[in-house]
Amino acid sequence: MSKHRKLKVVSKYERYIMISIGIIIMSFGFYYFILPADLVVGGVTGLGLVLTTTFEGFPVSVFVLVLNVILLLIGLIFLGKKLFVRSIYGSLLFPLVLFLMETFLPLIDIKEDLFLAVTFGGVLLGVGFGLVIKYGGTSGGTDIPIKILNKKLKMPISLALYSTDGTIILLGVLVFYSEYGITAGLYAIITMFIGGYVADMVIVGRNSKKAVQIITDFPTEIKEAIYELLYRGVTEVKIRGGYSNKDKTMLVTVITKQEYYFIRNIIARIDENAFVYVTPATEIHGDFEERESD
Repeated sequence: MSKHRKLKVVSKYERYIMISIGIIIMSFGFYYFILPADLVVGGVTGLGLVLTTTFEGFPVSVFVLVLNVILLLIGLIFLGKKLFVRSIYGSLLFPLVLFLMETFLPLIDIKEDLFLAVTFGGVLLGVGFGLVIKYGGTSGGTDIPIKILNKKLKMPISLALYSTDGTIILLGVLVFYSEYGITAGLYAIITMFIGGYVADMVIVGRNSKKAVQIITDFPTEIKEAIYELLYRGVTEVKIRGGYSNKDKTMLVTVITKQEYYFIRNIIARIDENAFVYVTPATEIHGDFEERESD
């Protein structure tokens, strides 16, 4: 006998629990593997490591907190209240967890084994960040200038990401050049790629874009909700159930990995009995805007 699996709404409590777990995992990866190896892997944590080395006496967590607060205020000005509210939790929790680790937990000496630092650091950062994104959160930090570059200058997300993190990695190479040369920068780039790959796998699989097929008895309600929240186009396909022999409607839309949490909850709230499957969308031509969800 087949068992029908209903699509459950992720509650606010479940969402914040999973975001918190993701941020804790990211903090462990950074504190135990990235920080001891002096790997400037981009983002606010990388910039915090550069500042800690330049201005000795302050823990990394203090610089991360200050930078996150500044970026939050910039995001409020340029991107609006909605993103500001979404970003507060992760932006404050990450430096708090990092501060507790710096205060109570000893570092491990991993400088002599950069392979372990890159591998485990990248995987932990990727798993943690993937959980944060999967449940509709954000770690704050350089996510905000990336979105500003995308929104105000129409710069593609990928280019904005590589430009921002690339600049921070370059700063790290300059700061640590006398000790590591360009080696640390090259290892940092490898760590970024490992983290990005793992994060994609955690969220919705390998590809960042997905085609979502939804067979539902409430196509109009789901379609309108997708328009309102995600501003994504939806195609209606008339189909007939092979077993029931009833006419049905299938909705098809293409989303980015950051939108997965939102579309999943849209469907679950309107029709928990909907049949949903997600497939990779590796080549997209036509009217598809590359952007992050607000």
